[in-house]
Amino acid sequence: MSAVLILIYLIIYFVVAGAYYQLGKKAGREDIAWFAFIPVLNVILQLKLIKISAWWILIMLVPVANIVFAIIWQVKLLNAFGKHGAFVLFAVFLAPVYTILWIVWGYSSSTEYQLD
Repeated sequence: MSAVLILIYLIIYFVVAGAYYQLGKKAGREDIAWFAFIPVLNVILQLKLIKISAWWILIMLVPVANIVFAIIWQVKLLNAFGKHGAFVLFAVFLAPVYTILWIVWGYSSSTEYQLD
């Protein structure tokens, strides 16, 4: 049973990582798009997509600031791809739905990077 759960987790992980890889390519960051497949580097990729220094990842170590920063960062990431910041409510209340939305946006040909 646990082997099946691990397999399902790995499949979901690579589908989500592939979506972020595609988003990195759409943003013109082919040089670091592969960061999407490595656990800590995928956060750095998202920070680079919204043009914030990777050093800001250290804020994730501060107890209350990490929640506030994560919400602001997700709103900026949504805006960078032309999505409304209100979608962040899915991240707060319905995380699986939010993940599915990013998968759809990542693989969709209509998603465009707008932060140039």
